[in-house]
Amino acid sequence: MSEVKTSRIARFVAVAVISVSVVGYFTGLHSPIPPRTVPETAPVENEETGLAANEAASVIPATSYSGMANATLKRHQHMQFTGLKSSTDPLAEIKIESNDKLAALQIRQQNRAYNGAPPTIPHPIDQRSDAACIACHGEGARSVSLRIPRMSHAVLTNCTQCHVENSPRHMMATVFRENVFSGMEAPTEGPRSFPGAPPQIPHSTWMRSDCMSCHGYSGLHGIRTTHPWRSNCTQCHAPSATMDQTLLAEEPQFLPGPQLNE
Repeated sequence: MSEVKTSRIARFVAVAVISVSVVGYFTGLHSPIPPRTVPETAPVENEETGLAANEAASVIPATSYSGMANATLKRHQHMQFTGLKSSTDPLAEIKIESNDKLAALQIRQQNRAYNGAPPTIPHPIDQRSDAACIACHGEGARSVSLRIPRMSHAVLTNCTQCHVENSPRHMMATVFRENVFSGMEAPTEGPRSFPGAPPQIPHSTWMRSDCMSCHGYSGLHGIRTTHPWRSNCTQCHAPSATMDQTLLAEEPQFLPGPQLNE
């Protein structure tokens, strides 16, 4: 009989403790923060933050649980998303001057060690995640304040094998040595078979199989195509016979022809 009575008392105590905990939790959510007791010799506080002058730079006022939702809304009200809206009209007429092309080639050269080298990465990255690179550069985008170029080749899973940060945080710049290698100059235009003919591709197409990565909507204005709605570029623009030529180690050998009796 005593065991049954002890079990009932234990259940009652457990229920009471849980009830007090729940009531105290919800009461704490809505209870105001008590004012701090400031000694008479304390420094003058800022009226907006309630902190002393030497504390304002290092201490962030804590937000109560009940004010979390309002604090999140206020933080989002100051964020400007208008700059992320696309500024490209796919049907707009594209006019490119010769100066625009030279300016675009100069910008393109700034993040390359030499012409034909893989472009460097102009922002910090997490080298453990190649999926983060593909998330932005898989399709590319262009907005009022941002231009994300699209990958010019098929998806490869080790981006940092070719593309490195131009200002790496994980290693000192002193580990790199300067050199005098300059490379070839970037071509400005491809040759034409006759006046009015489509220009030939002035560069190799190796690792540049997606023409729209540079010449499409997300490309620089000076090298954008004036007809982005045409998707088969090599139907009119022929690859270079010199740059895309496959060099053979030796002349191919063929079987001798049949011997015909006269």
